[in-house]
Formats: sequence, structure tokens, C-alpha cells
Amino acid sequence: MAMFWGADLPLTLAVERLAAAFGGLDDNTLDRQGWSWGEYGGVRMALIGTVQDLDDLGAEVLALRHATGNPPTIAQRLLARHHSAYWNLRSLLVGLSDADFTKPPAEGEWPVQTTLFHVIRTERGFLATILLGLAAQRSGTEATFDGEQMMVLTFRADPPPAENDSSSQMLSAYARLHELVLQEMIGLTDGELTARAPFWEAAQPSVRFRLGRFTAHLHEHTVQIEKTLAVVAPPTEARYHIRRLYHALAEVESALFGAPDLIEVCADLATVIERRIDAVLAALAESQHLFEAIRKGDGLEVQRLVTQNRQLVNATDANRLSALMTAVYYNQHAIVQILRSAGAEVDLFAAAAIGHLPEVEAHYQWNPKTVNWVAHDGFTPLQLACFFGQEAVARYLLERGADVHAVSRNAVGIQPIHAAVAGRNAAIVEAVVAAGADVNARQTSGNTPLEAALENRDEAIEQILRNAGATA
Repeated sequence: MAMFWGADLPLTLAVERLAAAFGGLDDNTLDRQGWSWGEYGGVRMALIGTVQDLDDLGAEVLALRHATGNPPTIAQRLLARHHSAYWNLRSLLVGLSDADFTKPPAEGEWPVQTTLFHVIRTERGFLATILLGLAAQRSGTEATFDGEQMMVLTFRADPPPAENDSSSQMLSAYARLHELVLQEMIGLTDGELTARAPFWEAAQPSVRFRLGRFTAHLHEHTVQIEKTLAVVAPPTEARYHIRRLYHALAEVESALFGAPDLIEVCADLATVIERRIDAVLAALAESQHLFEAIRKGDGLEVQRLVTQNRQLVNATDANRLSALMTAVYYNQHAIVQILRSAGAEVDLFAAAAIGHLPEVEAHYQWNPKTVNWVAHDGFTPLQLACFFGQEAVARYLLERGADVHAVSRNAVGIQPIHAAVAGRNAAIVEAVVAAGADVNARQTSGNTPLEAALENRDEAIEQILRNAGATA
């Protein structure tokens, strides 16, 4: 957006690029590691950290204004409220498809397209009434409502958008209109707020009232758009962060109203944000490469990647599965050791899967309920220990009350007995049966533990199950 001092503000361009790059990310991608904001890791922090950086910068700019004897005027503060409302609406539309832009939430209700068109048309009228009132006050004449003159004034930026324009066309038109509003209002004095701004009301309210209506009207229809999007394009976590990001940007830009000499204070953060975007995108690409290497069993490439970027050791994939657990699932034992040696975090579920009893014990001592926690992929610690043949961990969990009938929260719908049979460890199967497992339980596919044992030709396990009452 071309800013109100006549040039593109690098900070605004950087923030908009950040929003465009990360606004469409799903919640699982926000969890991914490989990059950090200071000591705080994760892609999510590119958004959260940038908001904090902008908040700090906004406070700094305001402090500098007060220190130099140039505090914001009442007019600038009112304009700042409108500017914040503008970015608030814009934040809702980041990455919105034209299909969602034109889709009504229900029959007879406005789509976002119609609402935004109404906002633009109305704001052009508000601007014209203010300009008429200011012109009259400055010339010492009486302000009167003049529809024809208003039409001339509202076409000053360029012709208004068409009602059926695409989202990009309409947003461009709105950005140009908002820039015109800022250009016309930025030099407004507090005394000029008292000028009459005639419109359809008999009372002919003041310019100050009109500025308030600018903002209130925008809030009103922002809420309308929110309600529409809740139906046609429900917000993601990233979009909530984008909203805060644009609010923080508005605070910085508004602090510069009437203080263009402080623009250079924003230059460093703009550079930081641009580099941040590139670094996070590179980390996401490296993370994807890491998981490909793990699945292929390419230990040398895994070693190279985690040596080059240590933060990748705790990377997660699109399903929130860690690099360590991916190596476990793909039976890449050497890669498990590479990741552990590089400092990969061994959480409760990874500890259960690789047989790291001290971590399982530490979790239980911290909170006994952890024995029945469920991983992102739907399995309990006991199910993982059973499947991967970790007898010591399985017995520890059983002794501390792990639910032997827990059904995994995923498509396979297994219980610990199914995991134990699949893991082909007779001692664990015996321990689970002794703990009261249902030897005839069926998983989602309909298979029983005995059917699995017969298919695997595990005679010892078959006998344990039959002795416990399993039937074919």
C-alpha cells in the first residue's frame, strides 16, 4: 500500500509479505520447528514475535514524539482509530479466495464482496462531506450538502470499484481510497474538527463526528464480514495471529501521523522482518527435506541437515509427528540415534516407543495421568510401548494404572492387546492379558488379537491368547 507520506513504507510492505506468506498456514505447520524467535522456537513465533516487535516499535515512536514536543493531536488520534479499523478489516481478507469472497453465508444475505463494496461507497461519501465542510470553514462560507460536488470529490482518487469486482480489484480500490483519506486528514488541526460536515442529517454533524462515524461504520461491517467468514471460510489460528499483526502495524503507522521524520526509526525492523520471512521459509523447506531423508533411511543427509541447523532435530511434519517418532515408525534405528545425539527432545510418547524408561517415570512423577495421555497420532504410551516391544516401559505403565482397554483415537482403533500382538513380543502380550485385556476385542478393521497372531504364525502368542479365552 502506498503510504500517506507519498512513498511505500518498507515496514508495511514487509508485514504484508509476512501475512501473505504465513496467513494460509495450517495449525500443524505453525507447530513446526527449525526456526526460532530468540529462544522461542517454532514457525508460530514468526507471527507472535513480529507482533511483539511491532508493539515495541510503536511504543518507541510515541515516546520519541513526546520527547521532541510533538505528541499526537486529537485529530491524529481519531484518525488512528480509523486506520486501525481499516487494517482490522483488511486482516480478515488475507488470502481469501474469490469463491469465498462472493459466497453468501445464507440465502438473501450479503457476501463479503457486497459488504466491502458498501463500505467503500459509504466511505467515499463520508470523505466528501468532510472535505466540503473543511473547504467551507477555510473559506469562511456556510457548508451545504451538494450531491454533485460530492460526486466530483469522491472520484478524486479514481473511479469507484464495480459491485462485481474480484477481491484483489476491490481491495486495491479500497487501499487507494484509504490512502486518500489519510492524505486529506493527516494535516487536520484540532480546530478544524468543529467544522460542519453536511450530509443527509438535518443536524449537520461536525468533522469530528464524521471521523467517528468513519470508524464506527467500518467496525459495524467488519463484524458483518466476520459473521460471513465464520460460515464460508472459518478462521485458522494463523488468521487470528494475522489480525494481531495488522493491529500492531496500525499502531506503528498511526504513531507516525504528523511525525514523518521518524519513519527511518522503522527501517531496521523492516529489514529484520524481510530476513525473518526468508529464514522461516528456508527452515520449512529444510524440514520437509529432513523427513524425506528419514523415510528413505538416508542417515548421512539427516546428519548433514541437523548439523547445519540444530533446530531441525525437533522438527515435526504436516501431521505433527516429530522427526524422532518418524524415524521410529520407519524402523530407522540409526537415524533415531543420530537425532538423539544431536539433542532431539524425547517426549513421553517417544520415550515409550524407544524404551527410555527414565522419561516415562519422570512424566508419571510429575502427573500420574500421563500414563493415559494420547499422542497427536492417537496412540497412548502403553500402545506405543506394546507395539515397539518395550517390555520394561509396558510393565511400568501397567503397574501404574495405564488403561488396558484404551482405544486409539485414529482410524485403526486398536487397544493395547492389538499393539502387543502386532509387536510380536510374547512377554508383553502376557503382561497385557494379565492386566485384564479383552483378548477378543476387535479393532476398527474387525480383526481380533488371535486372528493377528494366527496370521503372523506366532504360536507362543496364540497359546497365551487361547489360554485366556480367545476364540477364532
